[in-house]
Amino acid sequence: VKALAPITIAGDRALELWLLPAQGDPRSMGLVAPAGTAALPLATDSGDFLAGATGLAISLEPAGGSPTGKPTGPILYTGKIEQI
Repeated sequence: VKALAPITIAGDRALELWLLPAQGDPRSMGLVAPAGTAALPLATDSGDFLAGATGLAISLEPAGGSPTGKPTGPILYTGKIEQI
């Protein structure tokens, strides 16, 4: 994951990447640095998991990520997943 337009966030906040499935709740894919890049390893069986997704989102969360397992802060970015 690479930030194309890095932003500055408060030290007590984090950016969390979410997979948006066609049905059900968003699934956390991990934290993303507000500037730079982050490598988020995927399980070998993640093809089906990704195939059923409609997009990705990044939310602003407390440091360490969402305390509930679901986005709790505002959604800052969204994007589609395209299979190539």
